[in-house]
Amino acid sequence: MKQLIASCLLLAILHNPLFAQQAQDIQAGQPVQLNGLDYGYEINNERRLDISGEIFMRYEISIYVSNKSSCTKLFLPKQTLLGQEDLNQLAFFDCVNATGKRLTSRGAKIMARPFSVPYQQRIKNAEGKEVNTTTYVQAGHMLRNGETVSNTFVAIVPDGEKPIMKVRIREIPEL
Repeated sequence: MKQLIASCLLLAILHNPLFAQQAQDIQAGQPVQLNGLDYGYEINNERRLDISGEIFMRYEISIYVSNKSSCTKLFLPKQTLLGQEDLNQLAFFDCVNATGKRLTSRGAKIMARPFSVPYQQRIKNAEGKEVNTTTYVQAGHMLRNGETVSNTFVAIVPDGEKPIMKVRIREIPEL
């Protein structure tokens, strides 16, 4: 019985979208394309930095996801074993050779923006009369056709190296 429970728990964890992500190598200016979305990054600024007598390279990196699929991508909420955290995450960009020194990042997320739908209901107002009201309820997240969402982070890598980037793409179900 304990083995059955452990097997079911392991299957539920592995079915979680977080574990379904595959890391892909990515180069600056050469986005990865998957399901009509472009996942890429650009280096905005670089400079040499001395930290406690060691020389490092500091890079400001812009990451982005662009929808070039000719249709809007919708992401509906889905309960997972670990809760409903980051349901709007499109991708996570990792800088493999980042050191994390000086409170810098080793990666960053790209998130889709929320979308809401109107819900009409009849309620009684202060005078006791029934009135129609419209409430906007968040139905999920979206990435419109032609829309680009981006984020920026700073990474410090060893001297003489460029950032080595990988992108973990969230699998987006077709509706």
